[in-house]
Amino acid sequence: MECATLVVLLKVRFPSRVCLLRGNHESRQITQVYGFYDECLRKYGSATVWLEFVSVFDYLPLSASVAGKIFCPHAGLSPSLDTIDQIQALTRTQEVPHEGPICDLVWSDPEDRNGWGISPRGAGYTFGPDITEQFCHVRNRQTHKF
Repeated sequence: MECATLVVLLKVRFPSRVCLLRGNHESRQITQVYGFYDECLRKYGSATVWLEFVSVFDYLPLSASVAGKIFCPHAGLSPSLDTIDQIQALTRTQEVPHEGPICDLVWSDPEDRNGWGISPRGAGYTFGPDITEQFCHVRNRQTHKF
């Protein structure tokens, strides 16, 4: 609770210097599994604070860029997404779905073998360096930055 509150306050205080991204733990289901929900109940006596936090999580960006050159998702890539425009077109203001491009952006993991693979975590995919290179190649053909 204290960490989540601190990062939100830092974002409010330094909006152009702090970037928060949505990851796999910023979802209703995962916050209930790993104790954030229970901590809110213990500290505040109801789920109200938890509901407010998970509502904020729904609005966090799914990716960012550094200097318009480095692509930064929380986790990885998606076989459903080839371009930054496709990522920007996603309706992110929702609970992280169990499958699809939003799920992939917060759950997928890079690995040392080529191609796409089934993630052992049960959500998202694994992807090799060839997939990363392909994504970067397509991105470099675009006329705008991330």
